[in-house]
Amino acid sequence: MYLSMTRTISVVALAFALAISSITPCQAQWGIPSAGRSGFARPAAGGGLLARLNKPLVPTLPGLPTASPLGLIAPRLSMLAQIGQLGGLKTQAGRLAGIGLVSPRISPVVALVRKPPVTRQARLMYGLTILSPRAAVLVGMLKSFSGMASFVR
Repeated sequence: MYLSMTRTISVVALAFALAISSITPCQAQWGIPSAGRSGFARPAAGGGLLARLNKPLVPTLPGLPTASPLGLIAPRLSMLAQIGQLGGLKTQAGRLAGIGLVSPRISPVVALVRKPPVTRQARLMYGLTILSPRAAVLVGMLKSFSGMASFVR
């Protein structure tokens, strides 16, 4: 029973990712503008399927997978897409993403050693990413959805 439930969740997550990836390139790069807010959308660097799936819902700390469908499905692919989006291996954030490509659990450790976060919430997010990168992405996505709900009110 557990195996069939895991397969069902995997199929649903894959179907969700494919539905999101069918967005046109213009919408993926510039976002869908909301009424009365012209400066809301920000472009995503690069194009392609990985960049569209890796469009972050909220900004994440350096060395963490993005809070996006790709980060939830495959944190290593999220880090691969981030390398291109963050300026390649020439930038520190790009190098952290490169380390995250090797292991998404080592990248937060390196980020903690290089520049310790100031806030307790950021330290907890790094700790959660060390335990489970997918759980950290899910927490980031839930945080963004709660922020969207407060924006509507």
